[in-house]
Amino acid sequence: MKSASPIIILIAACLIPVASRSEKKCPVNTEAIPLCTAIADASQYDGKDITVGGIYYKVIHGSILTSSGCPKTKVNMRLAQDWKGDKQAIRTRNSLTSKNQGTDVVLRGTFRVARQGCFGQTCSLYEIEEHELLCAARRESRDDREQVPQTR
Repeated sequence: MKSASPIIILIAACLIPVASRSEKKCPVNTEAIPLCTAIADASQYDGKDITVGGIYYKVIHGSILTSSGCPKTKVNMRLAQDWKGDKQAIRTRNSLTSKNQGTDVVLRGTFRVARQGCFGQTCSLYEIEEHELLCAARRESRDDREQVPQTR
């Protein structure tokens, strides 16, 4: 009986959930601007590389970026040819978005404004060509983990 105790303790320790790095909040990035700021002054950011924070969702034929500060605006996302990402951030984003959850992200990309027509399946007026995924984390509150926003 004495030899079974360490095994039971070991099994119990393995079953206790531990907060992983993927569940931690993205660190504050002083370079990152809120998505709503870029949208509010779109002409200033058009064609420029920016570091931006927002809520990332997968949609049927791609992905979008939104923000709780301007939730009705959807920014089409597209991967650049030179795309790269932090390995942990990629795992986190893929894991959470596969469950239709919004994921907090900080990324670097080229912001564009539609001149004629629109971008992607949501017919967005804005697009970010993502060059680098810097961070991805689980949304903080339960209310923020809503389903993918409706597309048109």
